[in-house]
Amino acid sequence: MRYGVYEPPGWDRRTPLPLVVLLHGAGDDETSADRAAVTERLDRAIAEGRLPPFLVVAPDGDRGLWMDWYDGSHRFKSWVLDEVIPAIRRSYPLVDGPAGLHLVGVSMGGGGGLQMWLADPSRFASATILSAPILGEAGTREFLSPYMTPEIMARVFGPPASGQGVDPYERLSSPASLAGSRLVFGAARHDLGAIVESNRAFHEHLTRAGVPHLYAQFPGFHGWRAWARMFEFALCHVLQPSCTLPPP
Repeated sequence: MRYGVYEPPGWDRRTPLPLVVLLHGAGDDETSADRAAVTERLDRAIAEGRLPPFLVVAPDGDRGLWMDWYDGSHRFKSWVLDEVIPAIRRSYPLVDGPAGLHLVGVSMGGGGGLQMWLADPSRFASATILSAPILGEAGTREFLSPYMTPEIMARVFGPPASGQGVDPYERLSSPASLAGSRLVFGAARHDLGAIVESNRAFHEHLTRAGVPHLYAQFPGFHGWRAWARMFEFALCHVLQPSCTLPPP
């Protein structure tokens, strides 16, 4: 397994930086951040002072939903938490502890990243979830059924009600549920099917429960061009609590 690393322009490689873990969607790999739509926008925002400098690590997650599979055959969540992040900490000067660790996931990486974050929000300073279906276990299975065979679904999730996934509605039911972490999420205006509706419904749930969050419907379709525009907004707010940058 591989991972790619983005370094900010002008960094002296000695000053400790926060680390952003970027989880890609289905069909991408560790080169997911290595595209002009992402790197040029980040370079420009950092160089012009709209964002502070930070590192990005983009692990390869294949099509494994960023989960440790129920049958034990694949451990994508453990690969990120127990191997990739410690490897970056050994190789680069980073801000210590959870305050210097941020999670960003898009599409499949958003769904898996949300589960990774919900398992222990205190592990990260923030989570940014873009273009992911935000559903309970039954809804997630239904959403994924056109894309996965029943055999693979059973290997990943196990039998129904197996407890493999965390229900975001149950886990985030009060402000204390965030455990000091911050949540940014949203979907593109022309995103895939149930994604827009599920994000809006989750926003309404969090609002009723009084759980602080940032929610945005942003221009575009389900792809990197739209997500890259959201990165600057999301990272500004999670890296600089005083940020007032509006959504794109």
